[in-house]
Amino acid sequence: MTDNLNVALQLLALGMSITFGALFLLWGLMALLTFLTSRGAREETTAAPSVEAGVSPPDQEAVRERRRRAAAAAVAVALAREQMVRSSVSPTSAVSPWQAATRMVRFGRPGREP
Repeated sequence: MTDNLNVALQLLALGMSITFGALFLLWGLMALLTFLTSRGAREETTAAPSVEAGVSPPDQEAVRERRRRAAAAAVAVALAREQMVRSSVSPTSAVSPWQAATRMVRFGRPGREP
């Protein structure tokens, strides 16, 4: 009996160590990939302010105005798309096939026969 218990505990310890080892290995790989791929993003974000810093004050105002106009255009496009989606959805599309068949039977119109 104690031999079986010892073997079971050894198998348990081996399985748990393999499981947690694999988890730590995957965690390390994800951290490494995040470090390697985020390095390029940091370089891009630091490059943008240096370009604006070299722009003269009147040009900075023009850049701000272009950004405001771009933001307004983006909002207008988003609102137009949302309205287009709302208008294209018909009110009957919310009825499931089961509900449609039940309503047809209730009103005496036969639906599809199997």
